[in-house]
Amino acid sequence: MNTNSFRALTSAADWSEAVDASASHPVVIFKHSSMCPTSARANGEMETLAEEANVPVYRVVVQEAREISDEIANDLNLKHETPQVMVLSNGEAVFDTSHFRVKADAVRDALENAPA
Repeated sequence: MNTNSFRALTSAADWSEAVDASASHPVVIFKHSSMCPTSARANGEMETLAEEANVPVYRVVVQEAREISDEIANDLNLKHETPQVMVLSNGEAVFDTSHFRVKADAVRDALENAPA
């Protein structure tokens, strides 16, 4: 599995970069649990998206970056879940879903409808 298509989100600096980037184009944030079968399936969906998307797809592996995962939930006023995917535009979550609803097609639709 090629994971080079994801941008690692492991620090406050990475999170700031993602939020700043969302001012000029939508950004995808994917929270992944390396211990969850549901998240493994979602990871495959998001990897497919990351390989073809024209926008950055950041991945947080929660076991490796729990503080940042919690900071994201707090900053966006969202409940922490894994797997979870969000689309950011202008620093705001314009799309958020989790668990079995994490699908590449749903995120593609959200990206098409995200404010520019």
